[in-house]
Amino acid sequence: MNSLDLYAATSVAVVLALFVAPLVALLASYNPAVCVSAAIQDLALAVPLGRSPVEVVRRGGLTVVIARWPDLGPLLNSLLLPLVVASVSTLVGLTYTLLIYLYRVPRLLATLPLLAYLPIPFVKVLALQSVLDPDLGLVNRVLRLFGLAVRVEGLAAVALYQALTFFPFSYSILLSYASVLPREFTEGAYSLGSPPRVAATRVLVPLLRPAAYTSLALTYVLSLEDLEAPLIFEWYPDVRGLLSYRAYVHFISEVYVGFSTRAIGYALIVLTASLAIFAASARYLVAVYRSFGAAMVRPLGVYRSRASPEVALVLAVLTAFLALSLLPTLLALASAVVDPLTLRVSPSLHLLLDPTRVRSTLNTIAYTTLSLMLSLAIALPLAYKSSRGSRAQRAIEALAVLPLSVPGVAVAYSYVGAFGSLPLSPYNSPWLYLVVSYSLRRLPYVYVALRSTLSSIPRDYEEAAQVAGAKPLRAVATTVVPIALLTSTYSLSLASVTIATEVSTSVTIGGLGPTQGWGSTAPLVYTIYRDVTAAGTTLVGVYSVAVLVAVLASALLVRLAIALVAKYFS
Repeated sequence: MNSLDLYAATSVAVVLALFVAPLVALLASYNPAVCVSAAIQDLALAVPLGRSPVEVVRRGGLTVVIARWPDLGPLLNSLLLPLVVASVSTLVGLTYTLLIYLYRVPRLLATLPLLAYLPIPFVKVLALQSVLDPDLGLVNRVLRLFGLAVRVEGLAAVALYQALTFFPFSYSILLSYASVLPREFTEGAYSLGSPPRVAATRVLVPLLRPAAYTSLALTYVLSLEDLEAPLIFEWYPDVRGLLSYRAYVHFISEVYVGFSTRAIGYALIVLTASLAIFAASARYLVAVYRSFGAAMVRPLGVYRSRASPEVALVLAVLTAFLALSLLPTLLALASAVVDPLTLRVSPSLHLLLDPTRVRSTLNTIAYTTLSLMLSLAIALPLAYKSSRGSRAQRAIEALAVLPLSVPGVAVAYSYVGAFGSLPLSPYNSPWLYLVVSYSLRRLPYVYVALRSTLSSIPRDYEEAAQVAGAKPLRAVATTVVPIALLTSTYSLSLASVTIATEVSTSVTIGGLGPTQGWGSTAPLVYTIYRDVTAAGTTLVGVYSVAVLVAVLASALLVRLAIALVAKYFS
């Protein structure tokens, strides 16, 4: 075994020891069957509300349309809501991808969904809640002119927010995969006289099936583990029944006294559902992730067919959906200056200088930079081995994308259970476990970015270095690594954004240490959650600015660190 193989084996050992082993230890410390049975028995005590999903009432001279989720009980709600969200997000994303790929559509419409996916934790949910407010919301202000009003309540509000948020994610997966498809299939259909609609349904849709399955799987897991929307809409009884919410509440209330079997049961149900989805879609997920490499270095080639009136109508409907998807992001950004509820200039930006907010922002910048560099060190040998056709390529790819399937709340339970008795425990050093969890949970993003560039670098460089007498590790470090790092800078900066705005472990592990003043170890996301749940939209503008500062500063530091590392090895 040479030094390069030893480095790759070390990376595998780190992932197994710090991510897989704590989950296995959690299962070994409790009887899973007893825990799950206790959780299901507790869930069975909740009686469905039995209200109509759509209700039309007259209030104050207005016709009010109330939209609700059909309450089927906590367990079915928790499992079916992600299915609906994933299906809607993937269907809309697939249709939008086909229109962008085949028809003459303004380029702006192809890039706007990426803006809609800009994460601003909790602030975007509050912005959407404000615009749908039954009394002062912008939507109902307009509808009142026509004698109408609308209310979206409980799980329906959660599903609406998640569908609007995850649609851009599905679209990016599908469009990236479409960009690497052989053009001969579509061109062959055109040469035989098939119109674009036939080429889409009979050629592109079957070819895009792996990406569609991947989108369904990933958005299902994202919806299942989401804590952002449930924590904002928690005053509704059906929202408090969600498994992710219950697992979070039990974690917060029992973390210092020992977890009950019921609490572990909630986490295990969420974990089991996520792993089952991952196992069912693993072959598609790995194949689609492998294609991202080519998508990152290949320009998107699209056809420019003229849209028929029917296609133009579909595009108009999807553009309206895109506008709704953009709305929370635009309102969150605008809230830095204007209060989304009162439409008045925000007077509270000076609150950004509060010691707790300044410290949590600095914490997030530091955690993000450290996590990205750690993830980079772990992913680099794995990506290299995979790109060079290692015999263990499939195992490496499966291990690298595995963290996508593990909910953050399950990671929090496993870290407290496995490392809670150590001198450096999550109780007294939560920042350390935040850095580790961030780096491993975002490992797939870093791995894909590196593998894409490494696949495009010829072997000649490292072979020439080895002929000159360099050992394998040094040959790769001095020739391939600098090129890969500098080429992946943009993708790695985007990965840093997802780290800085991670929610699940931030509101669980992030709250275990000091959370006030200059001595706070909490990340910005935890501080946002604690403040906005107490003050509502009052501090939305403050935290919009704070998130943007943290994201931009983290991205700049990551770019600087990558440049320094690349210069050191070159």
